[in-house]
Amino acid sequence: MPTIRAFLRLSLTVTLLLAVPLAAARAQDAEPEAAAPADAPPKARPKPRPKPVAPKTAVKPAPVEAKPAAADAAPAAAASAPAHAAWPTGASTVSESYGDWTMTCTRPSEKITCIVAQSQGDSQTGRRKFGFELQTPANGRSEGIVLMPFGLSIEPGVTFKLDEQALGKGAPYTACGPDGCFVPISFPTLALDGMRAAKTLFVIGQKSGGSDAATITVPLEGFARALDRAVALSG
Repeated sequence: MPTIRAFLRLSLTVTLLLAVPLAAARAQDAEPEAAAPADAPPKARPKPRPKPVAPKTAVKPAPVEAKPAAADAAPAAAASAPAHAAWPTGASTVSESYGDWTMTCTRPSEKITCIVAQSQGDSQTGRRKFGFELQTPANGRSEGIVLMPFGLSIEPGVTFKLDEQALGKGAPYTACGPDGCFVPISFPTLALDGMRAAKTLFVIGQKSGGSDAATITVPLEGFARALDRAVALSG
């Protein structure tokens, strides 16, 4: 059966302190004695009076300019962060799961194509009833496609909500296949940022033959990690 990728041809295909000389602190010699007369009795030799010792001058160490640790850590972290993830040696396809999302990259040639996707359906039969796929962003947008189940009105198309906030103006159906009907989407990076922060994406259609809404709940657990991994592998 044709899949979303087959239908729209979406390729899956980082002081030293100087010692102060103590000469300034050294006591000077005593003053010389005066000559005494020959007949004069000898006088007691006065004790020398030491000169006052010059006070020592304290030498202050030169201030050391402290550099914030964060200033050095940030460039180091940036330098160590890889620009992209290394592609597994010899592999042509990489598929990984992150929460409710899968990330698939293919490299049939030099060009790498990556998508993030989520599918919902019957676990017993394995039949897919809903699918949501987005390619890695390029030129500020991420192209993708939504597979909606049968039994919905085609004319109104579908609308999107992130938690309780509307996302864009909706999108129309373009065609239907064996598994359901297709809605091409093109999300700007602002919408992707919203999906990173939100918990749930709601895809809302309208039931056929009435005005009742048919809402499909798309959990966003793992979306940000899957997208980051896809971007890293795509280089």
